[in-house]
Amino acid sequence: MPEKEQSFSREIKAEIMKHTPKNSSSCQAVIDGIVMSAGLEREQDDMVVDYIERLLTKEDVTLYSDAALYREKGVNRYFLRGVYLAGGYCSDPSLAYRIELHINESWAAPIVEDMLSDAQIAYRSAQRGGVQVIYITSGDHVSDFLGIIGADLKRLEFENKRAERDIMGNVTRTLNCDSGNTKRQAEAGAVRNELIYKLMASEEAASLPKELKEAARVNLENPGASIAELGKLMDPPIGKSGMNHRIQKLLEIAKSLD
Repeated sequence: MPEKEQSFSREIKAEIMKHTPKNSSSCQAVIDGIVMSAGLEREQDDMVVDYIERLLTKEDVTLYSDAALYREKGVNRYFLRGVYLAGGYCSDPSLAYRIELHINESWAAPIVEDMLSDAQIAYRSAQRGGVQVIYITSGDHVSDFLGIIGADLKRLEFENKRAERDIMGNVTRTLNCDSGNTKRQAEAGAVRNELIYKLMASEEAASLPKELKEAARVNLENPGASIAELGKLMDPPIGKSGMNHRIQKLLEIAKSLD
């Protein structure tokens, strides 16, 4: 995993562990989210272990309780917080929009999926090396999930980086579009010049009206100019539609020489 992603993900965990839930049922839900998703065998990061120990100081909070508690939507957000602490990561939004929840205990996956569905968060689920992995890849839903687990500051940072990324994407698309238009204009100009040069090198050139000869001259002397720019170079200047009419007439005559 890129270091940038690891840093952003760890910062989320650090933020949500700064606060201890006020009531025992919420503390229990966090611990259960950790234990039920990770299993008792998975080794936890030291800062997560310290957080668990802090939660266990609350009255009636134990290391393991009953999964049936999690039909209560009031504590779902705390359970999901625990799931993220145990085996979750979030990509840095400047790279991608993605949260993964790694769940060692397969029986716990449906509980997490039900909670996400209740919160109207879209997800995908797959097995990876014997671990159930739940993916959230919508930018809106990644942001919603960060809000649910209490990572409000990182959610704000996520939205700021997301906005910057969207702006840069729009700029890039605009530049690519402009570049494509310029390329097409250049290609069309090259074909136009070739046909008009062919016409002016033929015997037909001598019988062209004065205004068409002038249009051909201006076109050949200014190969990179647009139709509107060519019109302004005429003597006297003419509008885009008038210049386009003369160019089309020249092209029509040139094509008839074949």
